Amino acid sequence: MDTQSAPHVYSRSHRVLEVSAITMVFTGLAVLGVRIGRTVSTTTDWICLAIAVLTGYLLADFISGLVHWAGDTLGDTSTPFLGKNFIMPFRYHHVDPKDIARHDFIETNGNNCIVVLGPLALAFLLLPSETGVLFFACALATFLSMFVVATNQFHKWAHTDDPPRIAVALQRLGLILSKPHHDVHHTAPHHLHYCITVGWMNPVLNRIKFFRAAEALIGAVWPRILHLEERTRAAASAAADGTVAAVVTPAPESGGVQPI
Repeated sequence: MDTQSAPHVYSRSHRVLEVSAITMVFTGLAVLGVRIGRTVSTTTDWICLAIAVLTGYLLADFISGLVHWAGDTLGDTSTPFLGKNFIMPFRYHHVDPKDIARHDFIETNGNNCIVVLGPLALAFLLLPSETGVLFFACALATFLSMFVVATNQFHKWAHTDDPPRIAVALQRLGLILSKPHHDVHHTAPHHLHYCITVGWMNPVLNRIKFFRAAEALIGAVWPRILHLEERTRAAASAAADGTVAAVVTPAPESGGVQPI
């Protein structure tokens, strides 16, 4: 697999799709925000809404980590459809981390807007005019969609040499992904800190070895889909330097994975 070459060409037709998705998503978020704000009234409503916001942020962070891990770990560029459109950009990002900082607003955020169009449309259609379980479920879907849309922008700012002042302030407060936090992932073998919305879930997932467990499970069921070459190279380099590498490599006989 060639991760040194540039990722797939950014076509004009895809840009048109991204512009359309951004327009629809930002319009939908604005309308849903007004409808939600006009519906909540009691203290209990506002508390439930705050819980929905926090839950949506944590879910977006977790989902960003899961997708990021999948892009880094599963399959290769020869995988049908996903290889060129999903896997290659993730792998190339390790070769040129600054590539994302050269994307404009549309290229940075367009794909995530495409992804949330379905859930956001459901929230728009199902949001009731009174508070209740369905209302807060729709509110959660709205906030989750909003934070998923924001994820690539936060990620871009973590790679930008001179991000906007508001981004710097939010990074220093720990409210969005910061460069020092994200640099952990960009240290070989790139096997930690996958979450890129804010990174709050990273310590939790690292501690419980969530992604290592997922790799062990996949290695036992479908080992051929695992892509762990970066960790193998990091382990070899660490061994040559006389240092210890906390990495995972394919088990030679079982086809699964084992820590070294």
